[in-house]
Amino acid sequence: MPSNSLSRIFGITTFGESHGPAIGILFDSPVANQDFPYDRIREALLRRAPRSNSSTARKENDDLEIISGVFNGKTTGAPLCILIRNQDARSLDYEPFKDLIRPGYADYSWLQKYHIFDYRGGGRASGRETVARILAAQLLRDLIPDISIETITLQIGKLSASLDGVCEPNYFHWPDRDTYPKLLRYIEQTKQKGDSLGGIIRVVARNVPAGLGDPIYEKLSANIAKAMFSIGTVRGILFGDGHDLASLPGSECNDQFVEGKCITNHHGGILGGVSTGQELRFDLVFRPVSSISLEQETVDYQERPSRIKLSGRHDSCHIPRVIPVCEAMLTICLADAIQYQRLNSGKQDLAGYREALDKLDEDLLLLLKRRREIVQQVKEYKLANHLAPKDPIREEEILQKAANLAQELDLDVDLVLRIMKLNLLVSAK
Repeated sequence: MPSNSLSRIFGITTFGESHGPAIGILFDSPVANQDFPYDRIREALLRRAPRSNSSTARKENDDLEIISGVFNGKTTGAPLCILIRNQDARSLDYEPFKDLIRPGYADYSWLQKYHIFDYRGGGRASGRETVARILAAQLLRDLIPDISIETITLQIGKLSASLDGVCEPNYFHWPDRDTYPKLLRYIEQTKQKGDSLGGIIRVVARNVPAGLGDPIYEKLSANIAKAMFSIGTVRGILFGDGHDLASLPGSECNDQFVEGKCITNHHGGILGGVSTGQELRFDLVFRPVSSISLEQETVDYQERPSRIKLSGRHDSCHIPRVIPVCEAMLTICLADAIQYQRLNSGKQDLAGYREALDKLDEDLLLLLKRRREIVQQVKEYKLANHLAPKDPIREEEILQKAANLAQELDLDVDLVLRIMKLNLLVSAK
């Protein structure tokens, strides 16, 4: 399954691990003859890089290595493959606890799923993986030129910011000048203890067009939530007024209309899963990073009791570094939604129609591949359980169902049956 796909529309796949040779993306169908945004990508990667005492001491240059798809500074339309080499990984830091389950990490759950786990910095579960998301977002940014995305920090650990305060731009996106010195002391004290802090941020997107998202299972809110939950430490998302909506009567939280426009925005710019054209707003809850140097209870890979004290280079407060990642994921999500809306609006030129057909053809091929994988699993199951490899009755049922559905959908029944027979043949190989 395409679980490493970053976009359902644009065909972007990410790859790489924290201590592997590189992190990268493959963009299979980029727009041709566009200026490659070198400077914009470098600026975005710099925002994600560690730049304070609360951040990891790991320093990566994040230099781009373009493998394919760019010529003379412009995209060619060929698959675009970009690498960012890992140059400052120190895998030996993880050797002392390579046989132990690290509390808060993906070690245990991924071990149960895959029966193997890359303990060096967390492998693909590491925050290092997020550089690929920054790359992808900047490649899509021109598709949403009028949308602005801003983020402020509402809370770090137990310290909350006053939204009535004013503060000049700072590394932590903290909006309250009065409490900012206290925040810096709090973070430093936590670091000295060997502990870490999470927090809450608010993300706001302006100039989002109305009509994005599709009920019921492709709601814009649901897709944004999925995008945000793909970030390792996100543990909650609240749109609009969030928790307050649970305690208010409908008369106070309904967004009412005057002269064709909402006069409030309690729901954060999304109603019925579709954008309203108002400011899109949501809060994200982050747990602290798992890497702390305090001793903790754990087990080894054989589930025998043990204790662990992590060493190495880690963030004590990762909120500033995760903010550009959240903005990148929202950029990708909105670009997807806008492109999907354009492809399905019925207002197309020839190039647009062809793009829509190409996407459908790609989806068909992915479904064929998935069907073949499941058929192979069925074969193995039958072999293990001494069942007949072919089931003519089952095949006849499949064809009959296809014929009935084709008739309901006003499709050529004979043509559909020919396609289904070919489908059965392809899946069997």
